[in-house]
Amino acid sequence: MALIMFSEYGATLTGLAVLILAAGLVGNAVYRLYFHPLSKFPGPKLAAITTLYEGYYDVVHQGRYLWEMEKMHKKYGPIVRIGPNELHVLDSSWYNTLYNMSNRFDKYQYFYSMLGIPEATFPCIHSDVHKLRRASLVPFFSTKAILSFHDHLQSLSDRLTERMEDCQKARKPVSLFYAYRCISADMISAFIFGRSLGLIDREDWGKSFYASWRSLWELSPLIRQIPVLLKIIGGLPRWVTAVTSPLALEVVDMQAQIDRWTMEALYVDSEKCDASKDATILSGLVHSDVLPPEEKTLRRLSIEANSLLAAGFETAGATLTHMTYMILAHPKIKHKLVEVLNEAIPDPTQIPNWQTLENIPYLRAVVKESVRSSIGAYSRLPRVLSRPLTYAQYTIPAGAAVGMSALFIERDPTIFPNPETFLPERWLDPTTGAATKLEKYLAAFGKGSRDCIGRELGYAELYSIVATIFRRFGAELELFETGREEVEAVHDYFAGMVRWDGKRWDGLKVRFRRRRRNERPEKGGSG
Repeated sequence: MALIMFSEYGATLTGLAVLILAAGLVGNAVYRLYFHPLSKFPGPKLAAITTLYEGYYDVVHQGRYLWEMEKMHKKYGPIVRIGPNELHVLDSSWYNTLYNMSNRFDKYQYFYSMLGIPEATFPCIHSDVHKLRRASLVPFFSTKAILSFHDHLQSLSDRLTERMEDCQKARKPVSLFYAYRCISADMISAFIFGRSLGLIDREDWGKSFYASWRSLWELSPLIRQIPVLLKIIGGLPRWVTAVTSPLALEVVDMQAQIDRWTMEALYVDSEKCDASKDATILSGLVHSDVLPPEEKTLRRLSIEANSLLAAGFETAGATLTHMTYMILAHPKIKHKLVEVLNEAIPDPTQIPNWQTLENIPYLRAVVKESVRSSIGAYSRLPRVLSRPLTYAQYTIPAGAAVGMSALFIERDPTIFPNPETFLPERWLDPTTGAATKLEKYLAAFGKGSRDCIGRELGYAELYSIVATIFRRFGAELELFETGREEVEAVHDYFAGMVRWDGKRWDGLKVRFRRRRRNERPEKGGSG
């Protein structure tokens, strides 16, 4: 009898709990739809009620919410409510209003939770903490610092072309999709730690390295919905990761390597290192006068180093991939670029530094157009307003998150006519000052007080690698089994990412055209 009464009592409590939960969910939905500060803004009702609407497109459909947002704008207009407390604006003229040096807005924690590393500068939520951390990094990303790093950059570019020459002799194609990501990671690791990861020497051109990182990027939309998932994954023993997700092992092992290098900088090099002679970011941070002791812990510095590496290599690699494809897919552009490089660089073994290369007008135009059309970071970059902002007839309240995507800026036909066309000449018109006007809307590196601190390092990589490859191989390089679909991003995992099956897919592949009998090599080209 008592058991029956207890069972009935338990069932009653369960029913009551379900009823309370349902009432809470309904009440929350009603509040968000009709009483929330953003309730007057247009957008889908489900998006206003729950972030699961975003989750559906990003988790189930694999990073496709950005394109769903584009559809929303076509239906609702230039400002749309895309989440319970988030708006998205599609209006290029407003980009520099939201992202400028005077606006020190916090980042939106919900959105950046997928990165799970608030100890690093880039994903840091609070603007005051970000300002402190960025100040400690600025000297290492100055023009002077990047120029002093030229020999390291060029030696890695040389190593890439050495491996390409081996393939040329063996008459084998080269998967530049993977090679570019490896060379970018090697360059950044050399910049941070003073030593390369050695990825460019791998037999598989770094395919396993990319596969490991890609497996984590594809999890990022789910982590945004369930942030604790990242802590669970990060806390797993290595053997568990090996069993449950062997692809991710490479990232785990690389993080362990970064931890070891950070420990060296903290506890070994610190006793013998002269801070005035620091040549790496890591050793410089250890000796920084800007950072307080709590910002110099092993965990924070290791996370900072990992964040700098992860933030840079995919975007740089993707831009190089896109640029190379566009050059090779357009014979006139390729011919002109090779001609210009042959004239500007008489000796193909002596590639000038980034600043000198930047002064070659046509090369600069090709690089700028590649940065514009490849975009890099596709995702909206939401900021939480600390004061109201006005857009059109709307007053956006303080506390709301507002973001804009570089994808829509760079493909705005009112700014960049025929945006889908790869057109370096749009950056060359000296009569209208077009390049100066367009630069204002080049949003791939972000804008404002929280723009990409590695902008100049990124440009140095692009110039060094592209100038080296096209000066040395010239007209002999051509596409191999590669179409536009291999380089076109279709997923938004913060960076725009291509469709990838993780198996036989090799992305951008090139081969070396065999010379016809009696054909002479181009002046200065490879022999």
